[in-house]
Amino acid sequence: MPAEVPLTEWSPPSPIEAEVPPVPLQDLWTETPPPAAAAEVAVAHESVTGGPFFCGETSFFSLNRALQTIGDQKLTGWLRASWHKAPVELLARNGEIVLVTTRDAQLYCPDEPITLVNVDPERIVAARSDQALSGCPLFLTLAAQELILREPAVQLVQHYGQKLFAQLWTAPHVRFLFERSSDYPEYATDLPSESDLDHWALASLRFLQFPDLGESGNIEAACIPAYTKDGFERAQNLKLTVAEAQFASQFNGTRSVQQIAKNLRLDLKFARLTLFRFLALEIVECWPATAAAKPEKTGIFQRLTRSIGIGD
Repeated sequence: MPAEVPLTEWSPPSPIEAEVPPVPLQDLWTETPPPAAAAEVAVAHESVTGGPFFCGETSFFSLNRALQTIGDQKLTGWLRASWHKAPVELLARNGEIVLVTTRDAQLYCPDEPITLVNVDPERIVAARSDQALSGCPLFLTLAAQELILREPAVQLVQHYGQKLFAQLWTAPHVRFLFERSSDYPEYATDLPSESDLDHWALASLRFLQFPDLGESGNIEAACIPAYTKDGFERAQNLKLTVAEAQFASQFNGTRSVQQIAKNLRLDLKFARLTLFRFLALEIVECWPATAAAKPEKTGIFQRLTRSIGIGD
């Protein structure tokens, strides 16, 4: 596992000129939806004890905001996501994430972990069939039957749940609905939960590789990452890897993606992948290249300072 480091030694980012508006790279990060899309934006309901609480579609309401709403409102129930594959369900308890599952056991776990190497294949098939009916992750079924140990089973549930949810970050037009419910499935009653939703989401995003991003990876090299209103504070509280912390320390409102990659000697694809994580978490947004980056007539002093790298 990569080492994780806090960002306590960062310097606050410099302000960005107010006249340069932010340009979202995808609908996933759109701040304000057009009026015609109002019906797609997550809407809170008056229901307190049960039933739908909010719903949305990722073109206008991001997955990050859905997770933040669950945490801020201390919600208990199911976040149900519909996309081009089998529905994905996230179970929350008092604003904390318990697990992510789906009734498509093959989508949930397409491989066979080494933990199952000594388990009768027929029992694994039966556990997968049970998941198709109840949604219970096959690892919990096998643990209940004492075919695998409980602790590794819970770890596998977390691993494959985050890996499954990772696919939603890049999927187009994911529709979701949060349904409040205090009726827990029996298999989830004693499972631990994750209270740090940013950390959970980042761990999920780390499962994505650059080819997985598709069009989401087409981030303009000349654009400039800048912290959102609360982004710097949230980044400081994240458990970042060394590479992520170094990358995030470059966000000062003036450096482009290409310049950051050059400073850290990174492949541009890796830089875009790392940036995608911060964009998905809405810790940063991307701004267009400043006027200073465009060809212009300059004086001798300006050319001299640029030639020796002042201001980089």
